[in-house]
Amino acid sequence: MNKKLYVKLAVTNIKNNSLMFLPYLFTCVVVIALFYTINSLVNDHALKTISGGNFTIDVMKFGSILFTVLSLFFLIYANSFIFKKRKKEIGLYNLLGLEKKHIRKLLILESSLLAFFSMLVGIAIGLVFNQVVGIMMSAMMKVPLTVSIISLSAIIKTVVTFMIVFMIIHVFNLKQIDSVRVIELMKGAQIGEREPKAKLFLAMFGSILLIAGYLLSFSVKDPKLDLAEIITAIVFVVAATYLLFIAVSIVLLKILRKQDGIYYNKSNFTLISTMLYRMKQNAVGLSNIAVLSTATLIVLTTTISLYLGVNTMLNNSFQFDVSITNPAENVSEQQQLQAFIDKTKARYDVEITKAASYQGGQFAADLTGDGKDDFFLILPLEDFNKLTNENISLASDEVMLLKDKESATLQSISLDNKSFQVKATVDELPIDTSLADNTDANWMYVIAPLTGEFAQKVDLENSLTMYQDFNVQGDTDAVHDFSHAIATKAQAIGNVDVEAKSIYKESLLVRFGGLLFLGIFISVVLFVETALMIFYKQISEGFDDRNRFAIMKKVGMSDKEILQTIKKQTLIMFFAPLTVALVHLGAGLPLVTKIIGIAAMDNWLVVAGSGIFAAIIFTVIYGVTYIFTEKNYKKIVKY
Repeated sequence: MNKKLYVKLAVTNIKNNSLMFLPYLFTCVVVIALFYTINSLVNDHALKTISGGNFTIDVMKFGSILFTVLSLFFLIYANSFIFKKRKKEIGLYNLLGLEKKHIRKLLILESSLLAFFSMLVGIAIGLVFNQVVGIMMSAMMKVPLTVSIISLSAIIKTVVTFMIVFMIIHVFNLKQIDSVRVIELMKGAQIGEREPKAKLFLAMFGSILLIAGYLLSFSVKDPKLDLAEIITAIVFVVAATYLLFIAVSIVLLKILRKQDGIYYNKSNFTLISTMLYRMKQNAVGLSNIAVLSTATLIVLTTTISLYLGVNTMLNNSFQFDVSITNPAENVSEQQQLQAFIDKTKARYDVEITKAASYQGGQFAADLTGDGKDDFFLILPLEDFNKLTNENISLASDEVMLLKDKESATLQSISLDNKSFQVKATVDELPIDTSLADNTDANWMYVIAPLTGEFAQKVDLENSLTMYQDFNVQGDTDAVHDFSHAIATKAQAIGNVDVEAKSIYKESLLVRFGGLLFLGIFISVVLFVETALMIFYKQISEGFDDRNRFAIMKKVGMSDKEILQTIKKQTLIMFFAPLTVALVHLGAGLPLVTKIIGIAAMDNWLVVAGSGIFAAIIFTVIYGVTYIFTEKNYKKIVKY
């Protein structure tokens, strides 16, 4: 067979099947462009030079792997729809004299043309998009970030990865051809689903699973300790989604069919009978769409919440703008840093306020007798009185505690089998107590005399640490630069540790800015692939429905009635998964709040606002997809 004829046939086939190929190509181009962008950022040296950049790079690497898996799964899924519609065409070629080896060559050429075009356009768009993302990330992270125009390693990785993906898809198509006979190829697109049976048990079981999944998610207290509970809740909800679409929808349709007043209404008859006839196939597709939509909404809500919650995290982690710690014996180092601070603050035009200097020590022991170590900081009574301008006295075996849920009920604490009476609890301390909100460990703040028995048991006097906390007032950029100057000087002096709120914020913005972009990328891929799944499902159903609507028209159904039926059917098929996804999102918001609370972000208003924003954006784009798909569906069924 002439090579030019192969090329002509391949190009003609792609043109004739443009309705099926164009969305597939669009998805390939989007996925490849985003894949290139992520790998370009991973390989770029600009991110490595900023605080928190390595974390963002690690996140992007994970995203690259996730992209590959998602791309392979969904492109195979989309390809299966295309191949099903083309089985008759391929069978016709076989009947006209083309052997399977000729058809294989034709498919190889078609796959090569599609792969070459999608990779060329995808990488070209990725080159432009990469620069846009670099500018946006720089603005969001509030750090200068110059991204390379072209990343050769990212191009090579993208080409190699998607060559493998397209080869796997092509092998799938070849196996389909080799495994069926010509007559099956001719009838491949006409194979339908039998009317499913109503399964009340599955419907009830799905309802129970859904309620159980929601209750499990609500009952999670500590996401790190209750990981198995979270996974179980997710599995229950996903399984319930499939069961409810498969079983409950069929039960509902059969109930409606038994209602003569509803079923034999001319506007409902075709709708109910058509949906019921193929509901098993539809239900699985709708369940896939609902699960993907939920995943998209959850990912987008979580990443937006993390980025917007940066200030909440800072306030939960830092009570002062700058905190300095060093061993008590390093007096000279502390004096050097203090002299630098006093000398430099005027140059940055900032003022130091709420300064607090004190001694203390951090230790771990089982103070409450529950068999678990409690992390605690001892604040000498002498320092407490100096900071508060009070003159409280404690006996050698007495202590005071910072009040929280646990310490409020304690009458005594024990250390090395010695009991110490809790004389009082204080509502707040004039020092940084942010460790009390630590999610990794239970922290207590103990006030005890430096020469008392409690301090002596941990040898506090010989393990004292000097602490200095203060706020900085001035221009935001000046405060940031001043904090950096202190940290740089401390590093040069040595034996002094500096933590600054503005420096940590910079790191958080880089970390969560990267997470936000990865979340947006993944959300885009999930949504594009969700839309592709919706499109192919509706188009496939359109070809199946065309003959049925033609018959209904011959028996007296008007064009207006057909269009009304089409509109109702597409509305149900489109917005049933969206409704389920939004319900899942609403039920999952409390769990999302607890999970991101691990990062000291416990502002539920931010999470709720992010969820609403994600839902609105998703619904709007989903609606646009509905309009586009309904238009093409109508064109098919009206032929």
